[in-house]
Amino acid sequence: MVSDLIDAYPDTFAVVEYHVSDAYTTPWGNQRKIFYGANLLPWFSYDGLFDAWPIETYESKFLARQQVPTDVGIDITAQAIDDDTYEFTAELCLEPDGTARTVRVYMVQVLDYFPFELSSARNGFRQAAATEDVQLLPGTCETVIRQFTFDADSMGHQSDIKIIAWAQEPLNSGPAEVHQAAGIVWPFAAPCPADFDGDNDVDTADLLHLLGAWGTADGDVDDDGDTDTSDLLALLASWGECS
Repeated sequence: MVSDLIDAYPDTFAVVEYHVSDAYTTPWGNQRKIFYGANLLPWFSYDGLFDAWPIETYESKFLARQQVPTDVGIDITAQAIDDDTYEFTAELCLEPDGTARTVRVYMVQVLDYFPFELSSARNGFRQAAATEDVQLLPGTCETVIRQFTFDADSMGHQSDIKIIAWAQEPLNSGPAEVHQAAGIVWPFAAPCPADFDGDNDVDTADLLHLLGAWGTADGDVDDDGDTDTSDLLALLASWGECS
């Protein structure tokens, strides 16, 4: 059931599978088990609420929940630090007419189809970043920045790496409302952000595009939301064939 939902709703169904009491148990997974008071396994906690059972109703409740509006948005971007290390920025924004609140931001790495020998395994937990409580005010955005270095299992299955972040009520136990979640999958960052026309070269055509987009977000190379001198310098520094 859960595997089918992951495949059917890849952009909206954010799932983390934790293992406890087996060879893949982690301290962080055990903490989440305690957080939700899960005494029977497997346990499904959906959107911070205990409403997943019976399992036959999981999809209908998920779809119903999708129709409930939220005033919190999350966008995740990534920057390569090394071959196996990336820095991830979760930008959390509260709509101008939203309700001010404090949220606890979680960010984890999962590896799909892990553990490999379990045919039913999906989005297996690999590691978590430190949580952070963030105060959101109407019409404003806050960022949480974390780094992940991926292990050998992950680097051997790069296309299955995912980063999932969510903003949850800052409580010490569930149920705790999840206001929004988001994910980003490998490859996280474009290897050549100045290649606007996608021809695998940074050349005159890309330079003309950037100049034509000056002052807007359409020529943004350094991901700061506008097109200015720093983007021009970044483009010139990456001139030539993308690598």
